[in-house]
Amino acid sequence: MIRIETERLILRRMRESDLKVYHAIDNLPGHCQFLSRGPYTKDQAREFIATARDLPLGTEGQYLHVSVDLKLTSTMIGNVCIKVESQAHRQGDVGWFLSSDHGGQGLATEACRAWLDFCFGTLDLHRITARCDSKNTRSRAMMERLGMHLEASFREIAFFDDVWHDQYTYAILEHQWQASNSPAE
Repeated sequence: MIRIETERLILRRMRESDLKVYHAIDNLPGHCQFLSRGPYTKDQAREFIATARDLPLGTEGQYLHVSVDLKLTSTMIGNVCIKVESQAHRQGDVGWFLSSDHGGQGLATEACRAWLDFCFGTLDLHRITARCDSKNTRSRAMMERLGMHLEASFREIAFFDDVWHDQYTYAILEHQWQASNSPAE
């Protein structure tokens, strides 16, 4: 069971009852702009939620998505994810997708901080990466707010919407995360 509480949010496993809200968020204009896929149909969204709900914690090679809910209303506003790249090398890759309706309030940062705590703590990861399209300035800013460092720039690494896309990869190590998030003495 996953249940992470912050001041304003709850991160939890996705469930079937999330279908309507998840599908609506996924179909908001611009939501899939930097993804190599279009918005999900209802059936695709249902399958996505079932996978997220049932995927064992720490499974290598697949993204585990969890819901991000507003604590006050118990309403899903997006999701965060982790793909454990290697258990042996304690490597993972994170992502986040929040509804544009809730932008500018620091909710994505709050969710991502809690998620990184979980990934470094509960999953015992040593190194976490995040990737974004080079034009996704909001994701780059998020990675930098989280203390991640730019490690790579890949030119024309993804082809979708009939265009080649460049991509950035950021990373943070467990000891860097702990040092930047420990209470000041």
